Amino acid sequence: MIGIDIEHISRFKKLFDHKNRLLQKMFNSSEWEYAISKANPSQTLTGIWCAKEAVVKATFSIEEIFIKDITIAHKSSGAPYANFKSESINCESIKISISHAKDYATAVAIVLI
Repeated sequence: MIGIDIEHISRFKKLFDHKNRLLQKMFNSSEWEYAISKANPSQTLTGIWCAKEAVVKATFSIEEIFIKDITIAHKSSGAPYANFKSESINCESIKISISHAKDYATAVAIVLI
């Protein structure tokens, strides 16, 4: 199963600049802390959001996972991974790639069965 998402970074930049508290509610504390440690937090948050959406799309036909229940974390190598509770999906079976360009962030999630 494959899921993909793309978002315009400016959308998250506007929220970061003007509705920061609302934006914080969209992410868990570890995702937020990771993003604000980066040079461009809104770009990083956009990528994390895309990864969460991609995981939802990739897992939908197997099990309904809610975006608020997904945490995107990073290995020491920098590789992103998803963490969530599931009875039928092993989180380690999901591979994620996040990419950023000038105006957009995108992510792909693949569930290996």
